[in-house]
Amino acid sequence: METLLNAIIEFWYILLVVFILGRVIYYPNKGKPEFLFTYLMLAAIISILCLMISRTDFSIGFALGIFAVFSIIRYRTLPISPREMTYIFLAAGIAAKNALVPDEVSIYKIVLTDVFILLTAWISEYFLFRNKPEVKMIVYDNLDLIRPDNREQLKQDLQQRFGIPEIKSIKIGKVDTIKNSVRLMVTFTDSSGAHFADN
Repeated sequence: METLLNAIIEFWYILLVVFILGRVIYYPNKGKPEFLFTYLMLAAIISILCLMISRTDFSIGFALGIFAVFSIIRYRTLPISPREMTYIFLAAGIAAKNALVPDEVSIYKIVLTDVFILLTAWISEYFLFRNKPEVKMIVYDNLDLIRPDNREQLKQDLQQRFGIPEIKSIKIGKVDTIKNSVRLMVTFTDSSGAHFADN
């Protein structure tokens, strides 16, 4: 009974850590709700498998093999960015680490390593991804404003017509004089999160 209770506590502790990773660190910076579900369910199944395996005579190599199989899951219906894929590995790694930790390891060491992982993810998000410049491709219809001497007017027009804030740079692409249009690559900072980058 005590073993079962410990397994239940470990399971919910793992989900709590992964929830903090997904909801507090990943999601506020333009995270996707469906990936929160993925992180939690992936951590849940890996932790259950590892908790069951760790209480049998299977080797640690077999357990890590199970972890590796689940950690390389890729969804073929939509592309996954490196950032989302990294969080999948983090969720799987946290679940496997905590479920396979030997009983003699202090609970303080377990919590401390999880805090280090969460802090590393948070610091990386804060300095690398928050206020990261977005890039948007726009088909623009005013060729007069693409001249270098009209750059400020072009920025103002893009901000007013398309609601693009804090424009950092504008690059001129293909010009179609027949359709009176030009392709623009606009780099901007979007602190409001109203825009998303074009792939």
